[in-house]
Amino acid sequence: MSTNPLDETVAFRGDYIHGAFVPPGPGVRFVSRDPARDGAEVLAAVSEPEAVDVAVASARRAADGWRRLPLTERAAHLQRLAAKAKEHEARIALAITREMGKPLAESRTEAGSIAAKVQATISQLPHELPPAAPGAPGEQRFHALGVVAVIGPFNFPVHLVNTHVIPALLTGNTVVVKPSEITPLSGQCYAELFDDAGLPPGVFNLIHGLGATGGALAAHEGIDGVIFTGSYATGRRIRQATFDQPWKQVSLELGGRNPAVVLDDAHLDQAVREILLGAFLSSGQRCTATSRIIVTQGIAEKLQKRLVAAISALKPGDPMDATTFMGPLATFAARDRFMSLLADARAEGARPLVESEALPGGAFVTPSLYQVRGDERFLREEFFGPHLDLEVAESDEDAFDRAARNPYGLSASLFTARPELLDTFYDRVRAGVINFNRSTNGASGLLPFGGTGMSGNWRAAGSLAPRLCTFPVAVMSEPMGRLTPNATLDAQLSETRR
Repeated sequence: MSTNPLDETVAFRGDYIHGAFVPPGPGVRFVSRDPARDGAEVLAAVSEPEAVDVAVASARRAADGWRRLPLTERAAHLQRLAAKAKEHEARIALAITREMGKPLAESRTEAGSIAAKVQATISQLPHELPPAAPGAPGEQRFHALGVVAVIGPFNFPVHLVNTHVIPALLTGNTVVVKPSEITPLSGQCYAELFDDAGLPPGVFNLIHGLGATGGALAAHEGIDGVIFTGSYATGRRIRQATFDQPWKQVSLELGGRNPAVVLDDAHLDQAVREILLGAFLSSGQRCTATSRIIVTQGIAEKLQKRLVAAISALKPGDPMDATTFMGPLATFAARDRFMSLLADARAEGARPLVESEALPGGAFVTPSLYQVRGDERFLREEFFGPHLDLEVAESDEDAFDRAARNPYGLSASLFTARPELLDTFYDRVRAGVINFNRSTNGASGLLPFGGTGMSGNWRAAGSLAPRLCTFPVAVMSEPMGRLTPNATLDAQLSETRR
């Protein structure tokens, strides 16, 4: 097997079901394209209409045997997978870069996170799935949901699948994965790792397809849990499709419009650096990306001047080049949507301080910075691109109020020299990740991760993942023959014994 998909013609191997790749049939053909090379074809994939039923049936057949394995045996299977991951990292990283344009250094970090997730999750299990409290009249156990569907995004096409798959498998579930149609090669490379690791057939399944495939998988009656990462609009449709399936655990991570609040006493160099990293890593295509700056008046002019100079100097480049900080957007459709949203913002009165420009050769756009009032309708839209909106607050209190009005609630940052304000910020701004003097980016799998409001529900991507892949069960028992005392019942029954 070549380790460099850029040096080979990549063949589509089909869905991965019951421990084997299924050669593609006459399904619906779709193509992933390289956004850094004028949309050159990467992989022509096929969506098979019957694949959802077949994959779910495979996972259900494997579910009882996998769940009943001791945790030590499930962990041993996944530790073998972790040991194999190093051999697959280069291929996976190149697939990510080739399909969605992420700089290769970032893609290597993503590919390198696969093995680490296994050991991290094993170490979390005693903490996240604890025994009953001392003195409880029984056991506290955590039962696997059953079959879990993982519907992945394009921006972290391997990490944000793997971070759900590993906890689901360790806690005794079987899985059916549907990778993004933008990144089918990344999904295929991930399935190849599982194939190499040799897990029992049906424990891990992966099917390719367009949005309709993901919708059918989420709504399938044989699915016990759904974990989806993507847009609010798609998450809303999944909630609607599963409304009459109350048994189904539906975990949604739906992005954010994440604010960075900069107060007058902030460290200017630190705030600028963290905002740039927060806004423009992965070309702004992160759910935790900084998209709003709320700055108080005393430091606003200095911060704006520094940001204008820095953002004007940033240019996207070839993601295969080690010196590239920003690559293209993932698709040409994403580029066109991004430019259209900027036009909408200008129509609402936003004032460009640095304007974005579409560049030739791929889905490249330069970053932008707009000045806004803070009440514009477009501030509810997730641009998912390299863009920042800056608004000036009259006071600390006004800055907190503005951040608190955010309809999303994934991540938020506060920059100030006063640590005592952190608790005030924590109380006022509802977000799943609160950052103090650091970027909105860079969440940890050892801590909770997820959002409030339009950012979704539950916390399926972080430390709570094992708990969300299970349901708690109280197990209470008595020795054979011991009767539960009840004086009133005994009194009434005594008449029957005369």
